[in-house]
Amino acid sequence: MSTLESQLSAQLLASLAADIAGPMPPILGLIQATQFVDGTTPKGKTRITLNWTAPNRDEFISGELFKHPDNTADVAAGTAGATHETQFAPIVAGSFSVFERTAVSANNASLTASVVHGQRVITIGTPVPVDIVANAYLVIEDTVTGKEEYAQVKSVNTATGQIVLVDGLFFAHASGANVKAVTLAPKTLTTHYTLDLSFGVLTEAAGGFTAGNKIVIRYQSTLQDLDHYELYRVPGNAVVAVPTRVNVLAATGVVTVSAIISSTATSFQDQSLADPDNRKSFTYYLFAVDTQGNVSNLTTEVMTQNLHLAFIESVATIPQNLSSAVAFNQVLVSWDAAADPNASGYNIYRAPGATFNPAQALKLNSALIAKGTGRVTFDDSVNNVSNRVPSAQAPFPQNGQTFTYKLETEETVTFWSSGTTNIPTSSITASKTAGVGDGTGGR
Repeated sequence: MSTLESQLSAQLLASLAADIAGPMPPILGLIQATQFVDGTTPKGKTRITLNWTAPNRDEFISGELFKHPDNTADVAAGTAGATHETQFAPIVAGSFSVFERTAVSANNASLTASVVHGQRVITIGTPVPVDIVANAYLVIEDTVTGKEEYAQVKSVNTATGQIVLVDGLFFAHASGANVKAVTLAPKTLTTHYTLDLSFGVLTEAAGGFTAGNKIVIRYQSTLQDLDHYELYRVPGNAVVAVPTRVNVLAATGVVTVSAIISSTATSFQDQSLADPDNRKSFTYYLFAVDTQGNVSNLTTEVMTQNLHLAFIESVATIPQNLSSAVAFNQVLVSWDAAADPNASGYNIYRAPGATFNPAQALKLNSALIAKGTGRVTFDDSVNNVSNRVPSAQAPFPQNGQTFTYKLETEETVTFWSSGTTNIPTSSITASKTAGVGDGTGGR
């Protein structure tokens, strides 16, 4: 009896392309500032709520060559029906452009500093070759397997050799990597090729491409693996020149608001601001992260247009240590002057009785009460002829009456320490209930 043994098949190594395409950045939208009070001596604290639109696409993949399974560049066969495949699928409809490389410049340049995935600013040596200009196309590391890529120029600084690209780079490149201008001829869908969006497969049409020329595609793929968001806060405005996550985390005074915001969230409230943070300015940086750890990158080098960030200014502090002293037909209300640099003064409201009733409250000051220093005092009596409304608007106190007073702080941009919102309304009732901190007086 013989025994048949199966033989080993030939070894086959198949490697799928690693996912190194980060998500597009979430788009910050409405930002709300609210204020709450706590403790026995109420003081305003600001909570900032950020809202955003979730990304549904990966970043643009700029100038990728179609690839053979061994990762070498796939060139046009110049034959109807020949197929070529992208590394990432599915492709977003309307977010792709296909080109044929028809020429390459003889003028060589080199990177003067290494670059990483997602980077949009590169530098080359000077003088800058005459054919590297705005809207030109570049090839970086021409013919280098796994490194060759194409990028379009947005602007060039010929004095420094700095080049801003339309999209972020796909691969990392070391200093000294070769850079050249190339001629890319745009190709037309259905005329020169067809494209299966679900699988990222391009099929040549008859006469669509010249045999031996490389095919280049700029495209976006659908974001299918959004994992979470990360939100960071840095004091000041636009303090991180190139706000990648690495640079933001290295910024002075950076605070991690949350690095585990759910991928299903489109809003988050920063509750970590403290009393001393009132009236300070901050920059928020919001990043989307996929399951592979890829982080959303810059979409523009102009800070005020960067979709990662937003500028906020928290609201003024509610007046502290409100107290009163009474005399004959007179109530003197006093409080600690607000230290906030943008606070410009105060408004004072009075309601009858020992509990403040907004419906019965009257504004007492005829002009904004000056910010002052130390203790600030308002005289609610007939003796105050400088900044109190006439008796026809608010009767002067009389012996035997009891009143409750409330204050609000007004700042230079007419925001209010209202306890509810930093955006004032025209409602009389809303303005009457603005302050927090009671003082009672009377005999």
